[in-house]
Amino acid sequence: MEAGEIPGSRSASPPADYDPAYEWPGEVPNNEKADGGSATCGPSFRLLVLRTSVLPTKQTLVITDGYAELQFGRDPAPSQDIPRVRLKEMEVSKLHATAYADGDSWNIVDMGSKHGTFLQPRSSAMAVRLSPSRVASVPRPLHHLDTLAIGSTTFLVHIHPKQTPCSDCCSTFENEIPIFQSSHKRKAAKVPEPDAGYVPSTSRDPKKALTMLKQRLLTSSPGPVRSEGTNYTDRSARRRSLYPASRLDAPGIGPPLRAEAVASTSQLPPPSAPWDPPPAVTTSQPPTPLPTTNIGYRLLLAQGWTGPGASLGASEDSDESRIRLTAPLEVTSTSQRAGIGMTKAPSGGDGWREDGRQRRWGEFT
Repeated sequence: MEAGEIPGSRSASPPADYDPAYEWPGEVPNNEKADGGSATCGPSFRLLVLRTSVLPTKQTLVITDGYAELQFGRDPAPSQDIPRVRLKEMEVSKLHATAYADGDSWNIVDMGSKHGTFLQPRSSAMAVRLSPSRVASVPRPLHHLDTLAIGSTTFLVHIHPKQTPCSDCCSTFENEIPIFQSSHKRKAAKVPEPDAGYVPSTSRDPKKALTMLKQRLLTSSPGPVRSEGTNYTDRSARRRSLYPASRLDAPGIGPPLRAEAVASTSQLPPPSAPWDPPPAVTTSQPPTPLPTTNIGYRLLLAQGWTGPGASLGASEDSDESRIRLTAPLEVTSTSQRAGIGMTKAPSGGDGWREDGRQRRWGEFT
């Protein structure tokens, strides 16, 4: 057995206490870490801001060196593992798009945004929307000097295979756009200004200051604090004397009047009853002869009628037993007549009831 050799390593089956960690891992490539992770994630991927309305003027460069994914959205990233370019505008969705490394290239995917992600290749003069509204897109490859538009912000893509940025995408540490949300320190609560009923706290504890502020605003009286010995004015009694009590909830009753208004209205004469005009009497128009252009008049003439005062249907030389009518028939009312099968006309609506009452009355009398 040679120096550094594990006992039993030349045998066909490794021993029970064998562990691969004991073996020499060999030479680690430049682009790989000793723990198996990648030290660099493909080519250098950077974005230059061409135009924007939400990012500060000095922040013009996005650097993703060392990361294999970059997100774009309106909300901050939920964790510190994946970088995100935050664009605070309503045209950008909460998670708008994602760019990721695939070997030696980078791709862009629209995550189903409403207003879309637009990609304009370097060789084209027109930008193309990756997917319709609220529909996720397929991965689209990104190339050097492509234009990427999200909301009102337009980026120029810089991809360098050898991790060496050009002069345009070099960092000055002031032009970098933060891709991680910085931890904001909690601001100390402002101590309110001293006024009546407020006792300033000696400690700067925000929770105690907030508790004292709630107690002061919720428990104290809205008016000025009254000290002992001051004259108290009963405003409720004064209001009741000026405004007599009345049922305000009753429908049709307005608010009460002042005492002066009540005294002035008591001297006025009582109002008279409203006058209603009598209903107009409708009278019928006097009978007028039909004009010769009337259609009924013309139909009667076509049937042999000679004119007003003449009969219709029977000629002068016909049988004298037939009566020629020259006036319209009179219609008599039949409201008080009994129907078929009635032997006696009822005196009222319920004749049998009335007959029963009369019979019982005769028995008692």
